[in-house]
Amino acid sequence: MNKKKIKVVCGIVLAMLVVIAFAVILNFFEKKADEKEAKKNNQTTKETNEKNPNVGIKKYLQIGDELYKYTDDVESYLIIGTDNSGNEEAVDDEYRGTMADFLLLLVINKTKNEYGYIQLNRDTICDVKEVDSNGEGEGMEELQLCTAHWYGKDKEQSCENTVNSVSLLLGELDINGYYSVGMEDISKINHLVGGVEVKIEDDLSKEDPALKEGSVVKLTDEQAQKYIRARMDVGDGDNISRMRRQRTYMSAYVKKAKEMFNENPKFVNDAYKDMTDNAVTDINGNEVSKIANMLSKMTSKGILTFDGESKLGKKLGDGIEHAEFYADRLSIVEVLKSLYYIEIDD
Repeated sequence: MNKKKIKVVCGIVLAMLVVIAFAVILNFFEKKADEKEAKKNNQTTKETNEKNPNVGIKKYLQIGDELYKYTDDVESYLIIGTDNSGNEEAVDDEYRGTMADFLLLLVINKTKNEYGYIQLNRDTICDVKEVDSNGEGEGMEELQLCTAHWYGKDKEQSCENTVNSVSLLLGELDINGYYSVGMEDISKINHLVGGVEVKIEDDLSKEDPALKEGSVVKLTDEQAQKYIRARMDVGDGDNISRMRRQRTYMSAYVKKAKEMFNENPKFVNDAYKDMTDNAVTDINGNEVSKIANMLSKMTSKGILTFDGESKLGKKLGDGIEHAEFYADRLSIVEVLKSLYYIEIDD
């Protein structure tokens, strides 16, 4: 073989080696890229499952002596309305949370494409963690649910402590977030939708002459405050009667808010921003928008409550009798069946 042919052959072999080497290198980097992508996908899946713990996972609730399970993809958010009994602007030892006057659990069942609410009686006797002003303490006491917000080192921990008590009451139910506002901000909330029309079910004429029993009134911001909060001088003065009025108002409010959202999808975000200075929450604006979008496409199961017994008692330990509500265990189970579709674990 002459030198010219040898050079040609060597050139071909060299070219083949370059192609093979390039292919090997390319395959190496493609494999690394695939591994990186797979790792990214696994991380995304992990994060998704962490954010949506119910997806494909069996959840358990211990209610009384029975263990219940559910597998639906469900999100729950606690809405808290506080009174002005505490000292929430103070810090350290001077901080005292307010009482949670109003408690509403929003339940979104994505599997069934449904949502509903559980209205909780503020006087419900349940386990409350006695967190001190340093944010410490694991002691539990059976107290009214409203007192859970009194304990903690700041507004956020007071809300978290309230979430914890509701979770324990419902068998250690997962609650995804909270949104808290002062009951004095009802007028501002009412203003967001331009007032709500309701039929007056109790005689509130002592609060406002226009709020006579049986009349239909589009509540002004000031009237909404009285309609929702009045208790002591209205009817039997019982919190259950006030809760009934609150459900009437909420049903009308949600209907009107939905109409405004359908007309203007930015309504919820605008409302969220308007309430920023008044609210304490761990739910951001994007999450609120996502929740609103889900609710607009779902079937509502309304506002549910627990049956139980109301009586006066001294659980609070101050020597004075206060209202106490003992929720019926079977009623709790029936409500959770309706929204979470729980069943006894075999």
